[in-house]
Amino acid sequence: MVVHDPSVMPLARDLLACFAQELDKVENPPAYVQFRAGTVVDHLLSTTQDECCEGLGWVRPAGFLPSSSVFPQQDEAPLPKGTNAWAITLELGVIRCMPTPDETEIPTGEQWDAVTQVIMDDAAAMRRAICCFIAAVPSRVRRTLPREWQPISIQGGCVGGVMSVVIQGPACDCNEAGPESS
Repeated sequence: MVVHDPSVMPLARDLLACFAQELDKVENPPAYVQFRAGTVVDHLLSTTQDECCEGLGWVRPAGFLPSSSVFPQQDEAPLPKGTNAWAITLELGVIRCMPTPDETEIPTGEQWDAVTQVIMDDAAAMRRAICCFIAAVPSRVRRTLPREWQPISIQGGCVGGVMSVVIQGPACDCNEAGPESS
């Protein structure tokens, strides 16, 4: 029998759906909006496609910890009834091509202005995606904590930004009835 993650992935799928919807509203939406795994998204090793220049948006499960006492702080001692909530961190990110005119030129101010505007439009889509995620299940309003947006260092001609969000998710229900409702 296959057991699917009842805590992290349902939240990640909801956030990805909202993020794809919001990125579709930017002037030049990324060609790819997908899940990514690992500690970071390596812009040069993602797939055989040129995801950077076509645009890549992602949601990445970035970590989780027991947080039943004071969300989003980690529980420091076992609780009488065990862990009944997790602080789940999901990362939203987008990369785009940086201006690269050719070998003998450097990017102009106008080219940098244009790519900076696209990156900030993507950042606004991240904020809207979090609002969409909360609006889909209103009880999430007190269980969702957006974190700081940060630019991504230029890597292989790619530039962009990431933002994480910490969500209070349910503990795994270990009985045969399945996971507790989030």
